[in-house]
Amino acid sequence: MSLRSAAGWGRTIGLALLLGLGGCSDAVDDLAASPREEAPAFELPLLRDGSPVKLEDQRGKVVILDFWATWCAPCEIQMPVLDAIWKTADHDDLMIIGISVDQDPADEVAAWVAERGFSYPIAMGDPDLAMRYGVVGYPTLMLIDPQGQIAKRHTGVWSRPEIEDVVEAIRRQAAPEN
Repeated sequence: MSLRSAAGWGRTIGLALLLGLGGCSDAVDDLAASPREEAPAFELPLLRDGSPVKLEDQRGKVVILDFWATWCAPCEIQMPVLDAIWKTADHDDLMIIGISVDQDPADEVAAWVAERGFSYPIAMGDPDLAMRYGVVGYPTLMLIDPQGQIAKRHTGVWSRPEIEDVVEAIRRQAAPEN
């Protein structure tokens, strides 16, 4: 199979995920429905400068992990939404980390990201890390609570209001009772 046809199949599968799984009305409702599991630890190189980003260094923040790939058409829809949130976020209590699962060299993925002008932190991951997180399609967003537990998984494209509603609900749950 040629790279071009593989990319075409990836886009087809991605669009099917977007249409079949994207957007859900119960984004906030099911946050407390099941016990949370500890998010798998990682240390990955950032595309921008190769410096490491560690999940454990983000404790105390809500973390959005975006598992994506350059061949994923719905990912190209999701990434500008995350970038807009990043540009207006208070980075003291919110972290967004894009995790590329591409098999292409990091410099090629970095060029793809730079061409689109995304400013949120993006790291090189791999399919093994995605599997440890239970990712079944792309894009998949994992929202990690300030204690390092997975609060929400979502496969498909989410709107900015949906993401912000879930982040706010996680913040409320994590806030100490007054």
